[in-house]
Amino acid sequence: MIRKYFLFKFSCVKIFMHFKRVVKWGLDMYQNQRIKNKINILGVNFDNTTMLEMVENIKQFISSNTDDNLFIVTANPEIVDYATEHEQYRNLINQADYVVPDGTGIVKASKRLKQPLKRRVPGIELLEECLKIAHVSHQRVYLLGSKNEIIETAEKKLQSQYPNIHFAHHHGYIHLEDETVIKRITSFNPDYIFVGMGFPKQEQWISEKLSHLDGIVAIGIGGSFDVLAGNIPRAPEWMQRNRLEWLYRLYLEPQRIGRMLAIPKFMWTVIRNK
Repeated sequence: MIRKYFLFKFSCVKIFMHFKRVVKWGLDMYQNQRIKNKINILGVNFDNTTMLEMVENIKQFISSNTDDNLFIVTANPEIVDYATEHEQYRNLINQADYVVPDGTGIVKASKRLKQPLKRRVPGIELLEECLKIAHVSHQRVYLLGSKNEIIETAEKKLQSQYPNIHFAHHHGYIHLEDETVIKRITSFNPDYIFVGMGFPKQEQWISEKLSHLDGIVAIGIGGSFDVLAGNIPRAPEWMQRNRLEWLYRLYLEPQRIGRMLAIPKFMWTVIRNK
């Protein structure tokens, strides 16, 4: 009887160890496939994906009911240019679950480097797709960033457009060390958090604070709250189709010329590294 008990116990241990090996093999295969699908542009590892694929990835994540979080970086040429000169920031965004190309310059750079990305995935459009999912599923969304009056206006407009979503917000003028805001967010228990503080702060905040939250989608969205609040209109559709949104934004905000200089600098770096 004792012998049978030990044989049974030994068999259970063997089955468990085999199961662990199978799970590890599956995870390794998944990670290897993710690595294969990465496109390295000046040290930043982009996911070679499309908007439709990202929407499916987010839906699968939501339906998995996991306690893990989904950190998505929407990187444009300015972010990549900054990342090339700041190793700590570059490492931080490369640890995100997804890095998607927010901008035509990134896609053009990938083609010049002969490892073309499928297409761009604009951050504001990805945000809108998330809101559609949240609306259908009656989920909770936290908006963090911008000035108080802008974020309040953005929330009111979004609440009107997506009445099934439970929204909450806070302005973005906070220190990374501020624990008050993360306590409010934790208490709210969101399914999504959109952080519009501009880079690198928004990615740093997400990276540092995500461990306080469970099962959420977190995306840095730059200046999108200004657009959502109606302070800055999106470019006409013909300009969007022709990838000229950056020019329209410069027309509306000529003070951005200093930031825009990062784009030719980025492209020149790509040409030199071809």
